[in-house]
Amino acid sequence: MVLDHDWSATPLGSEREWSSTLRGAVSTCLNSRFPTLLMWGPELVMVYNDGYAPMLGARHPDALGRSAPVVWADIWADLAPMVAEVMAGRATYSEDLLLVMTRYGFEEETYFSFSFSPVVEPGGQVAGLLDTVVETTHRVLAARRMAVLQKLGSLPRSVHGNASEAAAAALRVLADARSDCPLGLVYLAGPELGTRPVAAHGVALDDLAGSLLPELVEKAVATGEAQTVTGLDLLLPGFSSVGASPVGETDVHTAVVLPLTLAGQSTPNGALVLGTSPHLRLDEEYRVFLTLAAGQVAAAVADARAVEQERRRADERAELDRARSQFLTEVAVTFQRAVLGPTLLPDGFAVHYEPATGTLEVGGDWYDVVDLPDGSYGVVVGDVVGAGLSAAAVMGQLRSAGRALLLESRSPAHVLAALDRFAALVPGAAVSTVFCAVIDPASGSLRYSSAGHVPGIVVDAEGRSSLLEAAASLPLAVVADLRRPEAELELPPGSTLLLYTDGLVERRDQGLDEGMARAVRALTSGRSLPPAVLADVLTRELLGDAPDDDVAFLLYRRGA
Repeated sequence: MVLDHDWSATPLGSEREWSSTLRGAVSTCLNSRFPTLLMWGPELVMVYNDGYAPMLGARHPDALGRSAPVVWADIWADLAPMVAEVMAGRATYSEDLLLVMTRYGFEEETYFSFSFSPVVEPGGQVAGLLDTVVETTHRVLAARRMAVLQKLGSLPRSVHGNASEAAAAALRVLADARSDCPLGLVYLAGPELGTRPVAAHGVALDDLAGSLLPELVEKAVATGEAQTVTGLDLLLPGFSSVGASPVGETDVHTAVVLPLTLAGQSTPNGALVLGTSPHLRLDEEYRVFLTLAAGQVAAAVADARAVEQERRRADERAELDRARSQFLTEVAVTFQRAVLGPTLLPDGFAVHYEPATGTLEVGGDWYDVVDLPDGSYGVVVGDVVGAGLSAAAVMGQLRSAGRALLLESRSPAHVLAALDRFAALVPGAAVSTVFCAVIDPASGSLRYSSAGHVPGIVVDAEGRSSLLEAAASLPLAVVADLRRPEAELELPPGSTLLLYTDGLVERRDQGLDEGMARAVRALTSGRSLPPAVLADVLTRELLGDAPDDDVAFLLYRRGA
């Protein structure tokens, strides 16, 4: 599209007239696999690459060659001060910045981390700026929703045996999460009174007559399938202006009716109606969150009803507890992976994350694979001290910083040195351990540096193994201005690399060395398996079904 564009019709003029600086900046933008935008000249004409195009939404492809203040008119008031600073010769950086944009025809709540960098012509004049950017909306929303699910999961078990009170307690948690659940209703089903509303937030129970909600609730309870209703502002006039989004007050027009079905039961106990934010797309991740919230409400209602019926049903209650524990573990896995972000792995890679058994706590373990512009790969595995949402938040910051640093520097030692300075500024990041490496798949070279992390393991095609201990040093932010070591080796064809967190090898009844020896044996015996299959084998042989700690690991196989 850039090659075919009629640039003579833009302020940039014909491509033949472009300066060497402009040509170089355009080349840098188009040849980067990281989302990049070039804004050039007084009009800030836009040139962008494939990675940036999806962020434009419906504005692509018309945005190419147009003025950035025109294309991004809805958020230009937020961007203009930063652009002015860059034009004065100073780079900017913003992390998880809220931007309210209308790229899909409605005011959308979005978050971005990005850096504006000046592009200087010979003589020192700033002629344009490069914007390297990543949309973090999914991660910010995942962390926010994870906090809601944690609160729902920590509700005290019912001792009064009142299902309506249990439903009301769950809705009070959701009422504090109005950015994602601006209104809510709980209907309970029973043989005596049928299906009836028992609790609500954002709308009064007495104002449901004449709406389609009761009909959709009955359908959800009868079929066990979620229903979606639109035009809510017309069905319940005067009761939908309850949005608490950072974007502002807007009528809620869509709600999802979810059956309250507990694992192991075939008949729903009722239905949960949750209004959705008019400033967010109702995508698959949003629906997963609503479904998980309904599962927690279902668990609270079922627990109360169990007390209502008979306390002597101890064996059934034990089964309920096991189902609840399994459900919470599935929640932790789902949302930890959401925080890590979707990863399209290159050939030869496999990854795995698993939480500690029986918790709803997300952890601080992470992995990352970064495509570098020269065709090499940056790989990182790390572990933040502690657990829970605070550890996950620190992990997200370190992961984002490490990814950005790898794109700027190909030296693992330099990346860890910069992470030292970054971690010193982030509460809770000190003493985190990180293993960082850069792999060149063409030459097989592996450069690495370790900040207090367990050593990586390499097994070649013949079964010879080695531990990557040559560049070991202290964890992050322990000693100021620490010079990080770096080591390099060659991965022979067919070699397998395993990077992992200590949860993979640590056990209460054995030392760390013994656990690493078990990992070496498992890796050696499975060295001929495809990476994805080998990941399953390591999970089965080293973790069993009850890990004591969160686990993250990464496998890489160099082609023969």
